[in-house]
Amino acid sequence: MTKILIINGWTKDGDDQHVKAKCILQKNIFINLIENSSPNFKFETCDTYEESENIIIDSYDAFMWTGGGGNIYENNNHNSAQLKLCEKIILKEKPIWGSCWGMQVIVTALGGRVIKSQKPEFGYSAKIKIINPILNDSIYKGKNITFDAPAHHYDIVDIIPKDFEIISKNDLCTQSIYSKPRNIFCTQYHSELPYNYIGNLMRFWKNNYKEFFSEFEFSELLKYLEDKEKEDKGQRLIEIENWLSTLN
Repeated sequence: MTKILIINGWTKDGDDQHVKAKCILQKNIFINLIENSSPNFKFETCDTYEESENIIIDSYDAFMWTGGGGNIYENNNHNSAQLKLCEKIILKEKPIWGSCWGMQVIVTALGGRVIKSQKPEFGYSAKIKIINPILNDSIYKGKNITFDAPAHHYDIVDIIPKDFEIISKNDLCTQSIYSKPRNIFCTQYHSELPYNYIGNLMRFWKNNYKEFFSEFEFSELLKYLEDKEKEDKGQRLIEIENWLSTLN
């Protein structure tokens, strides 16, 4: 039985906002993916705003880091707790998946650098291209070489840590990285989140986008995300499902 720890990248306020937006908590989306993947998985979750100091890292076989809503380069209690836990986990040399915020926490903990993006990606990342074929027979097996993916981020990875390779990117940023020696795979995009789920959160956070979109453009984007999810045809979840299959 493989035991996975899901680390919630959100603050308590961030989770509360999801509830107010009537969106399932992101850690619970990971739970659903694990439950649907294999009966041989057990899982637990960790909210660093409630507990993390007493987590027994050695009792887990793999780790998954969710998205989040902050900026990892800021000095605050949430970031400190996330980085401290990440440093402990990395030392155990067990498989790690990181989504968006998770990627940025892992990169920072390992000495890389995250910076503010000159052009944030809201709703989706367009025309991501797999530029390194090292995972084409494993995590990216069955994935189109060029693809779109759900995404929402203001920050990007500027410098990747030692022992990592860039696997995919688009014109705006590095989109996925991998370390074979450390058995860590991270995406800047959200393989796990439905397009329209991000759209629903954006609708709740509408005031955050006034400087980026007109009313018409924002409305059209939300409609586009609804259509993208309907037309996905199984591509969105490929890498996260493939990653989970490697743990069996």
